[in-house]
Amino acid sequence: MNEGIVSRVSRLISGSVNALVDKAESISPEIVMKETIREIDSTIDEVKVSLGKETIDLKKSKSQLDNEKNKYDNLKEQIKVAIKENRDDLAKSAISRQMDIETQIPILEETVSQIELNIKKYEDFIDALNAKKREMQNELAEFIKINKEQQESSSISNNMQKAQEAFDRVNNIEVESKYLDKDDIELAQLDKLVRDNRIEERLQSLKAEQK
Repeated sequence: MNEGIVSRVSRLISGSVNALVDKAESISPEIVMKETIREIDSTIDEVKVSLGKETIDLKKSKSQLDNEKNKYDNLKEQIKVAIKENRDDLAKSAISRQMDIETQIPILEETVSQIELNIKKYEDFIDALNAKKREMQNELAEFIKINKEQQESSSISNNMQKAQEAFDRVNNIEVESKYLDKDDIELAQLDKLVRDNRIEERLQSLKAEQK
């Protein structure tokens, strides 16, 4: 089994979003998560390649094992015939070949078992990486959503502040010309003049009522 892939899969599966972001320091969390998702995809592709190779090796090993077992069974029949024909020399030769095959079969069986274990691990790796990818995609979507909401909230706040500043400027006759043009200033002064007159009229009316 490819130990480099095993190490990479272990790192990707065990790594948390916070740890990845902290490790990246000044890099944007969004960039870190997108890069991690790309690495997961790349690792999945590598695992699939290794899985394909193991599958081919399994087919070859099983075929070889079957061939040796068939040879062994054929030799058994040949030995019976040789003994029946009093050909001990042929029987001994066949038995010698059988003994060689007997030493090979357990090794081939162990090889097949090991390859089957590798295939199962690679399949588990792919399932785990896909699960991690979905988790990372959800984290990324949530981060983008929260970031967008914060930006919209900040934009609304800025717009409200600008609107308030504009309102204050319109109602302040001492505003500097860099904020208001001549017409704005004159209109603001006119509004204040009208208001001052109304205040004065009400004051005089209240004084008259008290006399």
